[in-house]
Amino acid sequence: MPIFLKGYGMKTSVPKKADRFPLFVHKGRGYWCKTVLGKHRYFGKVADDPQGKAALKLWLRQKDYLLAGLEPPAGEEDAISVKFVCNKFMEAKEARLRAGDLSPKTFVELKEVCAFFMSIVPGGVEAKSLVPQHFEKVLVAIQERYKSPGSRGKRVGIIRSVFKYGYENRLIERPTHFGSEFKKPTAKAYREHKNSIGDRSLSNVEVRELLSMATVQETAMILLGLQAGFGNTELSELPKSAIKGDWLEFARAKTAINRRVPLWKETKQALTKVIASTPSDYPLVFSNDIGRKISDHRYVSYMFSRLAKNAGVKNHVFYDLRRTLQTIAENQAEQYDLAAIRSIMGHADAANDMSSEYRQNISDDRLLAVTNAVRKWLGKIPKAGAK
Repeated sequence: MPIFLKGYGMKTSVPKKADRFPLFVHKGRGYWCKTVLGKHRYFGKVADDPQGKAALKLWLRQKDYLLAGLEPPAGEEDAISVKFVCNKFMEAKEARLRAGDLSPKTFVELKEVCAFFMSIVPGGVEAKSLVPQHFEKVLVAIQERYKSPGSRGKRVGIIRSVFKYGYENRLIERPTHFGSEFKKPTAKAYREHKNSIGDRSLSNVEVRELLSMATVQETAMILLGLQAGFGNTELSELPKSAIKGDWLEFARAKTAINRRVPLWKETKQALTKVIASTPSDYPLVFSNDIGRKISDHRYVSYMFSRLAKNAGVKNHVFYDLRRTLQTIAENQAEQYDLAAIRSIMGHADAANDMSSEYRQNISDDRLLAVTNAVRKWLGKIPKAGAK
């Protein structure tokens, strides 16, 4: 099923007679004409096409180019358009989504980026006619809307992958020329951005303030963010079966790395209450405000934003709990154990890390040492749902 349109390529069907005919006769030249961006454009002689059917088809094929201030290429009416390539790309990703190889969050992001691209470069533009100037316009739009190098780089990478897909699947006859500037930000840009925003970790006082204002479900989410490094997707997809007594066993959504995390007493108590509040046949731990699966990955972000505002905690997002775990675990543990920290965080090992290739497991004692250090740092935890 097409993602954006009911049809592909450029629209060439003639509108119904009731629709307003978009062209007029230029009496001086005897051509079908349309004024576009202050300039007359011609679509064939009236004498050769008295009803204007051919002229209308030509207008519909060229209008996306002309309205964007671009010269339309000479070519067939069924030329492969940008919209067509985006649709086929999204169809391939939809198949991966159904197979469980792509998360709903990523699928939505891909679709949003395709729509964003077509808001700058009209979807009817022929894909093979794209030139670096198109991508320069898109890059400017990306830089205006997104401030962090990570957000910019993600969108540049997705757009490049769309047209790489088009070429590799023979939708486009040659590789797309993106130009010299349409690429991800440099490593220096990432470092400068990180330096500009400063330390993103929360203090133990801030975490306790959040917990003091939280409901039982919000408490469980915050504690899992802090002690297990959970993000939005993991929380929305966490099954009840992942809770195994005093331990949690669940793969990180982003890397598919299996994690085994010891649960604090307070985390286990909050999870028990949350699970008890859901129907027995509901397979997940957390639900949205109407008791259904959290389908929008931004639900947790909105929850945290509202909670932080009420608690007076400023300039933080939910993912900062994960940053806090990494930071405190490295700073507080009596014996620095990066392998155990990475295991809890669900980090993928580097391809050239031979130690990870040979390491078969990490003992529970090492995992407990990490979470115990963070628990000691946190101090007294307010009772779940106290307010």
